[in-house]
Amino acid sequence: MPQSKRINKSGTDIPGNAKHSAGEYNETEAKYLQLIQGLPAAIYTCDANGYILTYNQAAVTLWGREPVIGEDKWCGFWKAYTIDGKPMLHDQSPMATAIQEGREISEVELVIERPDGQIRNVMLNPKPFFNSNGHVIGGVNMLTDITEHNNIEERNRHFTAIVQSSDDAIISKTLDGIITSWNTSAERIFGYTSQEMIGTPITRIIPNDRLDEEPKILERLKKGERIDHFETKRITKYGRLLDISLSISPVKNSKGVIIGASKIARDITAQKIAEQRIRESDEKVRVSEERLSLAVEIAEMGMWDLDLTTGLTTTSPEHRKILGYSKSVQWSKVLFMQIIHPADRTRVELAFQNALETGKITYEARIIRNNNTERWIRVNGTTIYNKKHQPVRLLGTVLDITEQRKAKDELENMVLERTSELITTNSALERSNHELEQFAYIASHDLQEPLRKIQTFADMVKEHLHDKELTEKYFNKIYTSAKRMSNLINDVLNYSRLSKTGEPFEKTDLNKILKDVLSDFELLIEQKRAAITHSDLPTIKGIPLQIHQLFGNLISNSLKFSEVNPQITITAQKLSAAEVQKYPRLIEDRAYIQLTFKDNGIGFEQQHSDQIFIIFQRLNNQRTYSGTGIGLALCKKIVDHHDGIITAKSEPGQGATFTVILPVEHKKIARPKLML
Repeated sequence: MPQSKRINKSGTDIPGNAKHSAGEYNETEAKYLQLIQGLPAAIYTCDANGYILTYNQAAVTLWGREPVIGEDKWCGFWKAYTIDGKPMLHDQSPMATAIQEGREISEVELVIERPDGQIRNVMLNPKPFFNSNGHVIGGVNMLTDITEHNNIEERNRHFTAIVQSSDDAIISKTLDGIITSWNTSAERIFGYTSQEMIGTPITRIIPNDRLDEEPKILERLKKGERIDHFETKRITKYGRLLDISLSISPVKNSKGVIIGASKIARDITAQKIAEQRIRESDEKVRVSEERLSLAVEIAEMGMWDLDLTTGLTTTSPEHRKILGYSKSVQWSKVLFMQIIHPADRTRVELAFQNALETGKITYEARIIRNNNTERWIRVNGTTIYNKKHQPVRLLGTVLDITEQRKAKDELENMVLERTSELITTNSALERSNHELEQFAYIASHDLQEPLRKIQTFADMVKEHLHDKELTEKYFNKIYTSAKRMSNLINDVLNYSRLSKTGEPFEKTDLNKILKDVLSDFELLIEQKRAAITHSDLPTIKGIPLQIHQLFGNLISNSLKFSEVNPQITITAQKLSAAEVQKYPRLIEDRAYIQLTFKDNGIGFEQQHSDQIFIIFQRLNNQRTYSGTGIGLALCKKIVDHHDGIITAKSEPGQGATFTVILPVEHKKIARPKLML
């Protein structure tokens, strides 16, 4: 751990045992330094001349070096550059500007070079300190390593370029059918720009006679089904009707909850026109078959003509090439079904049977050729009927789509995985930024206020040393402020440690936890004449120490805010599958228990039910009800760490009910792998 010194205004060390008040001050400052060391963000402070006074391990790790107290000024990095690559001297750093000009500077990005040659992107937020007279006495700087964030943005740009360069329209939408992305090919195929389409319903490109398709598609997506090669029609901005082949996949977040859909649309209008011309040509004259065969061969499509009476098939050279058999083989439907992949045979046979009734056959399937290679084929065809409308022939084409299928599957997987990864990354960044904002607020406001009081009353003691009564009064205020700061530091340290805990989840008997907590509060329960009743509690997978803190804070809260004879009731029940589905944050296939802590305290307005779980948010006067405003925030963080939910319900004068939902078994949520 880096060593830290405390320097007075003259630049000399202050002895630790100079006098009683200084000793108390040093003890408080030691706790303050301990807090700084426990914070996850890189933080350091300077005096008014720019000399570094304190810094934490996170700063040393970021800089790649440990500064020398009394020598290093303004900042602790080895070398620094602006984002456009220009070298920056230490006395030109944002910290120097903040202290010299007495103003706060927010979110300045620099590039720093560590002694080992590593390059990191850093966001700086320096703020000056002022004494009671308004003079600058130093400053604090919080540094955030944003290198990985910038890398993610670069990968996102690369991923976006891939999507934008695809020949197929790639579209994403919510489960309500609202478009959230629209690539360049979608603009080309449908004529609408992304600005025109994003935020509007997908039904905008669906013809009126096909509007019933969308609810059915959304219903299948909500069930987690994937829709492959769904052929339909869509309409362009200019009223042109297109034949479209759709592949639609559900998009899930990091918890496996379906949040939307990814759609790949391929314009098959030209292919449909070609097939239609084939059918029309066959119905008119058989003389044109040779010319048609030549056109199909150029398109690398194989032709086949199945005689339904004999079962024999006439095929083209390209057909033999695609399916991998010699000219000497008399091809038939029986031989064809033998090379179809076993997993696809039932589906292909059903397609043949439907063709006899509908007059049309279309499917994609896998074949296994004689050399044991596996290929994907697409088959399209038409049924020919006699004058009695009896099916006598099936005429169609076959196309090898192995490479297209492989590329499309890879693109679909990339879209799904990158979408899930971006959701997870953005969520993690939001949580990290929120915690950094809270710690910055603590360092610059809540912890500064008691320090200012200590400094002010210490100066007053010096001025009134001859007045024993007044001096004692000021000493009491110094003691109260120091105690307040000590409580803040301890509570913030507990809150901070939850982010970095490495404690394992283990079987935790909640009855034993409650018994231990009640033992801790035995004297207070007796003094307040409190009555605490509880049902039998289950055993779950959790972190015992954190569950102990959770129970302790909730019971302490009920005792604190109950004015006469507190009545606290604790119950537990297992949630049914239907009850779990009511909470979007819970995972359906997990078992959960619900704990209820009900008291008869002063209560609060229900509109403040979310505010009470925010760090340093208080609903009541501090003089009437003691506390730091961290207890319930700590409860929420513990419950979040256990993948659970905590809520509060109350009315003024009617007590409060806290509901905690926790999983019975702890399962680590799988995170998606990076694709780019």
